[in-house]
Amino acid sequence: MANNGYILIDMNNDQATVKKPLSLRIFSLAQSTGFKCHEVKEDCVFSLENKDDNHILFLLEGKLKFSLNNFVNRKINSKEFVFIPIAADVKCKTLEYSRIILFTVDNPMAYFDKEYTNSLLERCSQCEQSFIKLPFYEPVENFVNHLILYAGHKINWKLLQEIKEMELLTVLKSFYRKEEISNFFYPVIGKSPHFRMQVLRNYRQESHVDGLAQRIGIEKRSFSFQFKEEFNMSPYQWLLNQKAKHIHFSLAESDKTLDEIRAEFGFKFAGHFTRFCKKQFNCTPVRLRRQLAYES
Repeated sequence: MANNGYILIDMNNDQATVKKPLSLRIFSLAQSTGFKCHEVKEDCVFSLENKDDNHILFLLEGKLKFSLNNFVNRKINSKEFVFIPIAADVKCKTLEYSRIILFTVDNPMAYFDKEYTNSLLERCSQCEQSFIKLPFYEPVENFVNHLILYAGHKINWKLLQEIKEMELLTVLKSFYRKEEISNFFYPVIGKSPHFRMQVLRNYRQESHVDGLAQRIGIEKRSFSFQFKEEFNMSPYQWLLNQKAKHIHFSLAESDKTLDEIRAEFGFKFAGHFTRFCKKQFNCTPVRLRRQLAYES
């Protein structure tokens, strides 16, 4: 295999800096918030190190094989972009030389006014949880090209950072239909954005309802009521659904053994893990892993 690596243009320092290619086949992106530009050689595998924030991945050039939670081996083509919510499992493989801009943000909904957010929320009741990617419309293409242009010059990026973040979200709001935006940002759109973000940021550290409520700092009864208002289901059922997504990803994309996956997700006995998979996926973990390997 050829020597693979990537070039990172870090636009979060006082001045944009270009780091030399790394001879790594597997690496992580997004160690901090803001914009980063990456040039990635063919046949590189990468993940996201930062799972505490949201990300938008813009593919300027190239082609990716992309897995996000239970959506496995999806293709992202040149001039398309996807949203990666907090706590998501992600794995990408470049199918050819690719240029990527990764925008990492605490909460994209904070950039939208309440009226617009409420209009998105109304449409979320009709959203289906599916893998969404959006095409570059001309304003987005101009935006990302400007970022590349700025990265090639010695400028004080910190002065532009907040302005460019606001510009990007304004472009998305202005040039994409509300149906597109509501589907795109579906995981983080809610009646109570702060509460939703707290849940998303903490649930992977607390697999039980009591622990999650305590971690967020809300009495259990109030937490359960607010949770059902926000997510339209009980916290117990929601946590089961999230566990199923992450197990699905691990079976598809990790090299861990079944015993390692079982232990990671808190199953003391193999039989309990098998019954969970049968209920969630209608098949055993062994069979599901084989199916996913065949589909890849």
